[in-house]
Amino acid sequence: MSDESDIQRTINTYSQVASLVQIDKVLALYQPDAVWAVPSQGIRCEGHAEIAAQMTLFASAMEFVLQGNSPAVVDVDGDTATARTSIRETGKVAGQDQGFEYIGIYADKLVRTPDGWKFAERVCEVIGGMTYPINRLSV
Repeated sequence: MSDESDIQRTINTYSQVASLVQIDKVLALYQPDAVWAVPSQGIRCEGHAEIAAQMTLFASAMEFVLQGNSPAVVDVDGDTATARTSIRETGKVAGQDQGFEYIGIYADKLVRTPDGWKFAERVCEVIGGMTYPINRLSV
């Protein structure tokens, strides 16, 4: 695989495991001292412990969530890379008949490690969002 394909796989894996709230698998995609931030919400986490705590808090407010991402625009420079990925996140608020949807762009800095490409920094630039009433479907 090429570096760009490997980086895209890291990004795709993040969207899937974050949607399933598999926090250990999310953390495996980050460098130990990585930053994850959502500036529009005043969130900046440094390191695995802070990232895990914030993701656990987010997950507790949701009954379910699904984050879809578009193919990233990737620029590789040796053992570092940047990527920009459009995302759409939708889900249901826990305990309420209310759904939500957010759109944004992840601006990423990645580094090559012996275990593959990892996030050194992942910043979610929220473009917009909405909430709406929903009728629960049987699945």
